[in-house]
Amino acid sequence: MLVVCSVAQAAGSNASIDLVKLIARDTGIYFSASPAYSWQQGLAALFNGDCDILPWATKTKQRQKQMLFTRPYARISRVIVTRKEQSFIARIDDVGHKVFATEKGNNIVNQLKKRYPRIQIVYAEHTDDALKLVSEKKAFASIASLYSVASLFNSSELEDLKIGGVLPAEFDDVVTLATRRDDPLLHQILDKYVVSTDAEEIRGFMNRGAIFIYDSSINYLKIWLIFGTIAIIFSIMLWWNRHLTRLNNQLEKTKIELQKKSKELEVLSITDSLTNTYNRVKIDRVFSREITLSERYKHVLSIFMIDIDYFKNVNDTCGHWVGDQVLVKFTKVLKDNLRSNDFLGRWGGEEFLVICPSTSLKETGLVAEKLRKIIQETDFSPAKQITASFGVAEWKAGDSQESLVSKADYAMYLSKHKGRNRVTLADNPLK
Repeated sequence: MLVVCSVAQAAGSNASIDLVKLIARDTGIYFSASPAYSWQQGLAALFNGDCDILPWATKTKQRQKQMLFTRPYARISRVIVTRKEQSFIARIDDVGHKVFATEKGNNIVNQLKKRYPRIQIVYAEHTDDALKLVSEKKAFASIASLYSVASLFNSSELEDLKIGGVLPAEFDDVVTLATRRDDPLLHQILDKYVVSTDAEEIRGFMNRGAIFIYDSSINYLKIWLIFGTIAIIFSIMLWWNRHLTRLNNQLEKTKIELQKKSKELEVLSITDSLTNTYNRVKIDRVFSREITLSERYKHVLSIFMIDIDYFKNVNDTCGHWVGDQVLVKFTKVLKDNLRSNDFLGRWGGEEFLVICPSTSLKETGLVAEKLRKIIQETDFSPAKQITASFGVAEWKAGDSQESLVSKADYAMYLSKHKGRNRVTLADNPLK
């Protein structure tokens, strides 16, 4: 059983917990929540082994020495919270000499001090404590993540505060899931899941925060009149809503059934029916996304193509039924021996493509060589011995999906030209 660090009043904590629940639902991994920690306590608990996952973690050079981080799944603005009588803050430079309150361990502090040398920082144990310092006029303003402020405004008595400004995009909170460095397998599973999860579903989690009026002046009398009118209209319509409840329940049942069927159709639409691997459409999408991530975060990325040697002879001598069985077993061998963060897809016929995120050309070549030996030693009866030729290529800045595939395909062609049953690296294909 894995333990999730529960950080009290953490920015976006509900959304992150939802993501962990989604992972649990789809992988069968069981998670439990820790007692509520402060942010500093949460970091210490992960480092000390008291929990396994820290949601909503921001990667820094210092923290990388102690924990592993998935690729980012959200980017959230940081806002300035002030008292209501304070004017709108268009530029933080104008108030850079003031006293700002923030939570202990907030990684933004060093950035702020570097950009605004005159800024004064006071620390609080939690974000709500920092906001209370502003409310009590012990600090000019507080700096926090938008989602943290949303959660606190909905649950605290902070009527005298408002969102009075927003920090530039360079201070945005780029969030990941963090794990201990001694559990790389869990890190690989979470990282792969973040990459594979539908971005729209993650955005749905993030949109569960509160909505704020972000303005320099607010007409509260007008707002109360609007709310009063809405309340009257709501009372008139209440009886009609009760009548619709029964119909809505029926519609909900139908919706659940449709979602279930839609999910089944979605799986069918991205899966090769014979080998049960990703089909060409899905592996193309994964490929495009991995190249985008490599460009954005400067990660290495390699691929290799596999072609079964003399597969036509298998179909001609043993029949297509045996050929299909060979493809099914061949795919199982690949799945059983690939790493958890690799993506496998059927490229066409007896050709397969493997995408290896965060893996260099040399490392990917070792993975391909391991597979080549295992395939050579596997019994594919009633077919004769099966071997395969491999072509390995590494993504370079400026490479498109097509150019990277062309490099791997040419390396695979050279493997066949040099006698088959071998691995050729695209950067040095003549060896």
